[in-house]
Amino acid sequence: MKKTFTVFLILAAAAVYAQKPRVAVLEFKNKSMGGHHYWWDDKVGAAAQDMLVTELVKGGKFSVIEREQLEAIMREKGLALSGDVSAATAMKIGKLLGVQYLLTGSVTEFGKTEKGAQGGWGGTFGAKKTDFTSALDARLFSVNTGEILWAESVSKTTGNFSLTIFGSGGGVKEDDRMFDKVLRPTVKELAESLGKANLGGGTADSAPKQAAHGKVAQVTGSGVFVNIGSAHGVKAGDTFTVYRQGKVIKDPDTGEVLGADETRIGQVKITAVKGDKLSEAAVVSGEPKVGDIVK
Repeated sequence: MKKTFTVFLILAAAAVYAQKPRVAVLEFKNKSMGGHHYWWDDKVGAAAQDMLVTELVKGGKFSVIEREQLEAIMREKGLALSGDVSAATAMKIGKLLGVQYLLTGSVTEFGKTEKGAQGGWGGTFGAKKTDFTSALDARLFSVNTGEILWAESVSKTTGNFSLTIFGSGGGVKEDDRMFDKVLRPTVKELAESLGKANLGGGTADSAPKQAAHGKVAQVTGSGVFVNIGSAHGVKAGDTFTVYRQGKVIKDPDTGEVLGADETRIGQVKITAVKGDKLSEAAVVSGEPKVGDIVK
């Protein structure tokens, strides 16, 4: 009896594991340089990718391809992708990798700002405040449909302060490890948001929910109306990133529309759901216009 019960537990655990949706996390694209080059520019995207894989595995909801395994498969298939991809590309890559979901992202802000002051004869005292900022955008594609099932933007800032008097002082000495301290909580919040998302059951055969993304339908004096509502699972308090579509990108060989260049404009926060396909939102940042994409 004991042996039978043990075998049952093992089979049940295996069944639960098999039901976990498989996801691949691409390296985040760094869009934060702003014309400058720093030592972290070539590392922050991979660091965000590694941290997110770790957080998703810890969350236990997904079966995640390890970065080394992902890179080996992509090399074998002759692929080199990161950051923004089109829906068509996400479907193609996801199926080659054997996953249900493909997660892509961008580092929209990553750097430091410094403010300081000196005084006294010969600069006998000085003070400096350094702020470290990290901001990430992420999207989860359904490999079956190409829809964006989840999208989130997270920003974090941390800082330190130092004071010197006659060459000696106190406070926190500037440390480049502060970048890790600000990046990790940003990634953790992304993972927590994804863990709470309703993706339609999480198995390959389940039908994903309708993607909660749409467009700005009207701009008012205090906010905007968007063409997504209760039919898309939108709730008061939800925050969406606003993008402005640029030039359409086509496959040079087939003429197929692969996607379009998009510029991040800002964010809006849903204040009231007005109907199946209509919600009112307050502008958190930026200046949205009619036709701008919200997701």
